[in-house]
Amino acid sequence: MDQLKEEKMNAEINALKNANKELRTILNEIIQCVMDNNALSEKLMQEMKSQTERMLDLHVRMDNMPYEILDPQMRDTYTAIPRIMTEKETIDEIVINRKSISRFGDGEFALMFGDSRWRFQKVDDRLATRLREVVTSNDDNILIGLINFYGSLSHRNAGDATSIRSYITPDIRKQHMELLDTKRLYANTGVSRSGSMEKVAEQKRIWNGKDCVFIEGSQTRMGVGNDLFDNARSIQRILCPPEHAFDNYDAILEEALKLPLDKTILIALGPTASVLAYDLAKAGYHAIDIGHVDLSYEWFLRSGGDKIAAVGYKYNNEWPGGYIVEDIHDEQYESEIIADLSV
Repeated sequence: MDQLKEEKMNAEINALKNANKELRTILNEIIQCVMDNNALSEKLMQEMKSQTERMLDLHVRMDNMPYEILDPQMRDTYTAIPRIMTEKETIDEIVINRKSISRFGDGEFALMFGDSRWRFQKVDDRLATRLREVVTSNDDNILIGLINFYGSLSHRNAGDATSIRSYITPDIRKQHMELLDTKRLYANTGVSRSGSMEKVAEQKRIWNGKDCVFIEGSQTRMGVGNDLFDNARSIQRILCPPEHAFDNYDAILEEALKLPLDKTILIALGPTASVLAYDLAKAGYHAIDIGHVDLSYEWFLRSGGDKIAAVGYKYNNEWPGGYIVEDIHDEQYESEIIADLSV
């Protein structure tokens, strides 16, 4: 009987020892887990501290950057930026002083360096040469327009500013500056974009009471379906190919030169317009490379300026599938066509 009690006691003792061993194992695991978590927490805290320090460093760098850039020692690192008029100053020059304008944006610069950012105009050596000629020309009666995106972007919304910074890398900026003169005052390409009724009213000064000829792609259809040009005295149209118009440049220029010199010529023809406005201005015409003024107005009417929808019956290189254009039957539009070079 005593032996049975002893064996039972020994079994209980062994069970307690085993339980104690398991408990110690569990406790050790808990301790290790706490230590690991502490290490992870410490690592996280260190990373947060490092990120905070980097953000603070970036903040103070940005605050001080303008002064560092102005340091004479940095002149070889940071080039000056082009001087660009305001949109109103540009329109004043066009209206009051009868200046013509050729506009240059990212697409024109890409073509000049052997690349194309558009579906509607392929790379063309002759076009590139002519664009270079125009952008570096210096005629008092011909404005050269640039996009105002070389310096401060405080006039842009956050999305646009991010896109611009992504585009205008140091290499792209270097290409542009090979062709631009920082001592020159350039016009503002923004005259072709709407954004408010005040801006539209300024744009309409250009053709107010004028006998106008639109030289445009056959699917551009400026003014069709809206009132943008309702203050022009008259409108006539020369239609051109909707894509790769520069292939027909000589025929387009020849047809345009048949026009009376008192016509105001508004050109919406991609990079071909930059060259055509220049050549027509040289010939004595008042020629305006007007770009997307009509599409921009359509977007303004629909959404206040955001590109949120296609305009189905107008060619739109800034909208997916915008090269697929609906047919129209508009007697007023058709009566305005004086030449069709698109066929």
